[in-house]
Amino acid sequence: MKTPRQMRSPTLGEEIDLLYLNLMKANAAYEDYRQEFLKLEKHWLQRAKTPNQRLAVQRIVASTLLTEAYGARLPWKEFGPWLRRLQRLGFASLGMRVHVSCLYVQSLHRFPRQAREAWDMLDDAERRALRLRRGRPLREEHMQSIAHAKKVAQVPRPPPP
Repeated sequence: MKTPRQMRSPTLGEEIDLLYLNLMKANAAYEDYRQEFLKLEKHWLQRAKTPNQRLAVQRIVASTLLTEAYGARLPWKEFGPWLRRLQRLGFASLGMRVHVSCLYVQSLHRFPRQAREAWDMLDDAERRALRLRRGRPLREEHMQSIAHAKKVAQVPRPPPP
């Protein structure tokens, strides 16, 4: 007999996890990730009932593909549009803002012309993280991520204009 959990359709998060596993097992290239995630986005956008649900799907897919573009060490031509899309959609949380900012700064060696914008974005994320109450675990986690990004960045912060 099936449990109620087995009878329902999978959530977006579960589908993303399954898709990731299948693509990793297949040792898929970035282009395959992009195609499959865009198909998944289209499917979930059709199922979304509210504008907020649609926005959440778009944000999740865009951040996932940005992370994959970073992991595949792709140039600005592929990384940039996902970053711009996320900026246009807005960040769902401070965690997402910190994650994206850290990836941006750490990938600057591939597109150093974006250095000022990337460092400004990281500074903004840091200011926001510092507003969290001291002793809060998320604050410490975000500050550690930002410190790591600053440490491993291969392109230094440009001088002030």
